[in-house]
Amino acid sequence: HYFIQSNLSYLYFIMGCCSFGKLKSSLVLLNILYMLIALILIAVPAFSYGMNFFTSYSLIGSLIGAGVLLFLFSFLGLCGALHHHQVILFFYMVVLGLLCTVQFFSSITLVALNDNQRDNILNKTWTHASNQSRVEVQSALDCCGFDHNVTDTYFPPMNCSALPCCASVYKASDTDCFKPEDTDEKDESSAEDQDSPAIIAGCYACRDKVSEQFSYAVKVSGAVGLFFSFTELIGIILAIQYRNTKDPSRNYGFPGHTGFAK
Repeated sequence: HYFIQSNLSYLYFIMGCCSFGKLKSSLVLLNILYMLIALILIAVPAFSYGMNFFTSYSLIGSLIGAGVLLFLFSFLGLCGALHHHQVILFFYMVVLGLLCTVQFFSSITLVALNDNQRDNILNKTWTHASNQSRVEVQSALDCCGFDHNVTDTYFPPMNCSALPCCASVYKASDTDCFKPEDTDEKDESSAEDQDSPAIIAGCYACRDKVSEQFSYAVKVSGAVGLFFSFTELIGIILAIQYRNTKDPSRNYGFPGHTGFAK
């Protein structure tokens, strides 16, 4: 608590030494950065959908919606900074504070996830996904089913027979494409004896292929979220200081007006 309070006091001291023009320029640049990020969030999903990389309407719609909201919010902050509008800056600070709090604790949660919790998230994501999304994941990763266990019993895999990993396997159904668990050591030993690549007799479970990538993505997302929550904290302090700073180009000397603090 003392560490956080001392750092906030230091930031307030630094911000307090800035002039009106520097505070305005910093807030404008920060919101322009957010607007660029929002445009990326809008453009990348739209481009991916146009190139048929993803066809999940819910995922693409969520990313585009988040980009649109971030763009509108950044535009609101930009207008407040350019016009030194007290009401807009106040709502900007409140929303940014809520966003910073949610993003900070969400990022901490992502970084602190253990292996079992990540597996549970993958399992729930797989079971709630549409059949089309599961088929797309299997095609992209060349895998069949989720875990070759309980989950695949309730949600049988589809279209595994068309996968390259199942091309050399005799199959009467999609579950025949599963790679037996005891074939890994046999494939490795045969490859060492014959000095040839191991022959994969069947398909791996998608959980085995995506688990490591998902763990890396979760950690990176948590780190990026912490970084942006820190930039949002800076934006809050800038907005507070800028809102309470006099605009030197305006005349506050009319009767009954005492001006702003500072």
